[in-house]
Amino acid sequence: KPDIECYYENFNSICEVTMLVSRDQWFNEGQPVMRHLRDFENISNVQNNYAIFIAPTLHRDTLNTFWMASKYEYEGNKQKIIPLTINHLIEILSVIIEFKKNKKRFTHIFFKELLDNINVLVEKVKDSTEWHENIPKEINLWKKKYIQNVS
Repeated sequence: KPDIECYYENFNSICEVTMLVSRDQWFNEGQPVMRHLRDFENISNVQNNYAIFIAPTLHRDTLNTFWMASKYEYEGNKQKIIPLTINHLIEILSVIIEFKKNKKRFTHIFFKELLDNINVLVEKVKDSTEWHENIPKEINLWKKKYIQNVS
């Protein structure tokens, strides 16, 4: 089972978290994350389902595995796997904190936009390394957009 399951109006997600950073990360998390997401997709009542994978750093083998499942397929269909570092998560949470400080409502649709932007990157870049390098850029663009709307 996934570490966390999240159910929203317009999408669902699972969240997998690890403290592993070596090649053990790929060995222990690669297949299980994809399998958990596929099982979750099979029982989900919505079309959009994501796996958010969080680790201190992302091992290149893990990134390559998730890239292949997102770009091409896992068990016959593409998956939406969003690999994030803890620092990426901190940046995302900082936006939610700004909303709270300004007594504004942060909705799941705002978060889905970021997930979609990161997911679409697999079609725009040439490989998993470039995908990983562009995720912080997408987070920063998304963060700027929503921080400006809060102030």
